[in-house]
Amino acid sequence: MTPTYDWARQFGKAYVGALNTGPEAFAALFAPGADVQVGDREGPPELVREATPPGRSAFRRARIEEPWVVLTVRVIDRAAEQVDDRPHRLRFDDAGRITALRA
Repeated sequence: MTPTYDWARQFGKAYVGALNTGPEAFAALFAPGADVQVGDREGPPELVREATPPGRSAFRRARIEEPWVVLTVRVIDRAAEQVDDRPHRLRFDDAGRITALRA
């Protein structure tokens, strides 16, 4: 699939919604055997939820950087009164499921 900007923006909202909902909803966005890397760690989609805390994450923006869709996820730390914008780079299969993620 070749994502458009509008599709990427809508997917970004669904992505963060699933991230904040729970592990099953988030894992459902991924194709079986998806290549997930967060920092220098590789593993299951749950790694993303460990690094991007559910309930403190918000969708900021989307852009296309072929072959990646780059979603900016804002992590909010209310106690420290800070925000941190983190890029999540994604690739997709023909069904629109995530096949690779770099965060």
